[in-house]
This record gives sequence, C-alpha cells and structure tokens, in this order.
Amino acid sequence: MHDGLGPTSLAPVAPLQPWEWRYDWGFLTQWPVGYAALIAAIRRALSVTSITAAKGVSIVACAVALVGWFSWTRRCVPRGGTSILIAALAAACAVPVGALLNPSTDAILMAGLPIVLLLVSDAVAIESVATGGIAGPCLPWRFALAGVLAGALCWFRYAAIFAPTAILLFLLAATLRRQIRGRSLVSFLVGAATPIAALCLMTGLLGATASVGERFNLGERTSWHGSWSLLWTAWWNVTDLGFYAHRPIVHWTLALGPIAFVPLALVLRPTRRALAQLGAAPNVALSACVVTTLLAMLILSTAIFGDKFNYVGLDRYYLPAKPLILLLFVLPLMLIPRRVVRVGVSVVLIACASWVVQVEWARTYRSAITRQADATPYGQWARAFTPDAGTLYAWLRSQASPELVVVSNYHETIALETGLPTLPVPKSREQLRGWLDRLAVSRGVAHPHVLFVLDPDNRWRSYWIPDVPSIRETFELVNPSPIPNVATDVVYEYPQS
Repeated sequence: MHDGLGPTSLAPVAPLQPWEWRYDWGFLTQWPVGYAALIAAIRRALSVTSITAAKGVSIVACAVALVGWFSWTRRCVPRGGTSILIAALAAACAVPVGALLNPSTDAILMAGLPIVLLLVSDAVAIESVATGGIAGPCLPWRFALAGVLAGALCWFRYAAIFAPTAILLFLLAATLRRQIRGRSLVSFLVGAATPIAALCLMTGLLGATASVGERFNLGERTSWHGSWSLLWTAWWNVTDLGFYAHRPIVHWTLALGPIAFVPLALVLRPTRRALAQLGAAPNVALSACVVTTLLAMLILSTAIFGDKFNYVGLDRYYLPAKPLILLLFVLPLMLIPRRVVRVGVSVVLIACASWVVQVEWARTYRSAITRQADATPYGQWARAFTPDAGTLYAWLRSQASPELVVVSNYHETIALETGLPTLPVPKSREQLRGWLDRLAVSRGVAHPHVLFVLDPDNRWRSYWIPDVPSIRETFELVNPSPIPNVATDVVYEYPQS
C-alpha cells in the first residue's frame, strides 16, 4: 500500500488447511485490510517504517483499551472501593502485555469494543423511557455513530462481527421494551451495515478467490460438526482468565462455580429476584449479550466451518470476553449486603491483580527486553535462518530475476525481508509442477529456477509442515553450486526434468 501497489499480499496459509497458490501477489482479501491500510497511512503521514508504525498503533490501542475497559466496568458495578478493584483487574485482563510486544489486530479490537459499548450505553440512557412512558430525546446520530464504529471493527478482524450483532440484539430487546425508539434501532443497523457492506463490496469486486467462504477466510467446505464438547470447550476457554495458572483448582472454580450457582438461583426466591434486577440493568445486559454472542459465534463457526479451523480452541478469540466474564462473575457477589463478603471479594481481586502485574506482565516484559536474538534488516527479531539471517536475505535479493521461484517453510518471512514472492512448501511434486506451469505463463518465462530455502528447524510449525529431510527426499532436492557459506544446508535446488 505504502509503495502504491494496493493492498496486495501473498495468499495466507494456515495450519492443516486447504490452500492453492494462484499468483505471486494477490489482492489482500483473506485477512481484513483495515490494519494494513492503517499502517500504510501512518507510514505515509509520518515517514516511519512499518515496524515503528505498528508499535505506535499497539501502544495507543493498549492505552485506549485500559481506559475504555476501566470506564465500562465502573459503569456496570455499584460505586465503591471494590468497584475500582474490579474495573482495574478487568482492564488488566483485557490488555495482555504481549499486545505491546507483538503488534496485532487484537489490540485494535480490544480498544474499539469498550468505546462502542460506552457510546451505546450513553445513547440508550439519554433515550430511555422516562416515568409516564415518555421517551427521552431521540438522537439517532448517536446510534448511527456507534453502529459505524462497531461495523468498522470488522475491517480489522472478521471475527469482530459478534460486536455489532450483540449490540443489535440488545437494542432490539430495548425497542421491544420501549426503552428506545424504532428509528434508533434502524440508525444503528444502517450505521453498522455501511462499513460491513463496503468491505464485502470491495472484496467482491477486487478479490480473486472463488467463493465467499474463501474470501473471508472461512474455507470452501461447510458441514455440521456440532457436539456438546464444543459447548464445554468454549466455556472452559472463556473462563480461563489466567490467574494462578499453575493451580488448576482456580480454573476449575471459575468454570464450575457459575454452573453450580444457577440451580441455587432458581431455587432461592430472593436470589432469583436479585439476579433478575441485576440483569435488568442495561449495561449488565449488554455485557452479557456480548459474551453470549461471542460464544455462539465461535461454537457455530466451528460446527459449520470445522473442516477449516477449530475456532473454539484458539485463545485470542476469547480476549474480548475476558473482562466481561470477570465482571459477570463478580457482580452477583456484590449483591450480598455483607461487609465480610465485600472484604473477601476485595482480597481475592487484589491477589489476582498481583498475579497479573508481577507474573503475567513482568515476566513477559523481562523476557522480551533480555531476549538475545539477531535483528533482521526489516527490524524484527530473527526467528528463522539464524545466525546471519540478514546475510542470507541479502544473498537471496541478489538472485532476484523473473525466473527465480523461492519455496520455503518460512515463506512469509522471506517475502517480508526480501520482497520476493515466496511459496509455502507444496504437498507433492505434482502440486508444485502445476504451480510452476501457471507461474511460467504469468511471468512469461520458459524455465523457472526453483530454490528451496529451508530452515532446518520447523519450530512450532512441525505439526503441519514435514521435516526438512522429508522435504528434501520428496522433491529430490540437490545442493546448488556455487553457493555462499551462509546458504549451506539452507538453500537447495529443485531439479526439473
């Protein structure tokens, strides 16, 4: 984008998922384009590198997320010293320190969601039904603004679709209860649909994939894989708040405590009445709606698109629910009018906050600043082809030509560092021959020159990429000559007959 080439990228490859190479650089549709556009705009405006721009975005997003989640939680709980502890811990759960060290779209989602919730809360409060059945002033622009921001989150994470969906369901219920007017609901719907429709239109017009499922990174096949285990897995993961992870009893308590509390609430009338009153509070109801919608989205996505990916098993999808889950777990305890209960809750919250600050944050930060790793020419830590990764990248750039085709078990790293379109390791020689035939036509060359650049250690990719000896055997790779020392045991040539 910054170089004026448009939002182009290598087609993304994820573990154990069907993938077929089509072209060197394609329109970036399988990942949301918003983050790339934001980084490009910052680079153009401030004349900085992509790494610097990404770091700046992460710092600002994490700061906004801390303030946003603290404000939202304070709005949901009764005033007092305990509410400050709950809000502070909820904000800490929303912003893991890793988001500062490893820039990602998660930080933007975590920053944007509480802002949208606060806007919706303010709009509903202003227009809520007053005594006598007369509604407050109708301000549809507030709902439209909240809708645009909620829909815009999908430009950064497709999974963010749960946010406008949850809010829409909440506003629909509020409309049926005559808390807001119908035009306010429509204003939010139109506002949210506008950026989402623009995203769909852009990918539909400029994307090169064959189906909507591929275009939005959902895969080609759909089938039903629903089971009770999906429900339990989703609940188990969403209740994993990370506190005292070395003590399994903590996680089991968080997972089973609410389940055991439900029969108690149904049997005891005072408890049932208090919970009903708590659930009637708009902010609490909105928080519960967000959590429920997120879990439903993950469960249904896995049940329908499970052939592509196990969505309920990935921790990052639960980040938006962590502060809300903490809020919903503690709120019922706040209904008990006993000082000893408040004191006990405060002690537990302080202990959890201590764990977050002294263990989760401090250890991650110390590990990052004391890490001994080479820096690549692009400015990131070298995780592959070490040591002397920079020398290898420089040599590869010197080999650039229309005939050169690079294949690697770290294809995206080489593409970033060298600017050479790089292919992942194909499944077979037949698949590679098909790619080369297509590439020869697109580049207008007769005999592509194929180099396999293979780090001897697949690291975390070992469960979906064959080891290097197996790759060498499958494709009958040979050592090219001449070759510099830095490329020895890393670069291999694919003989074509």
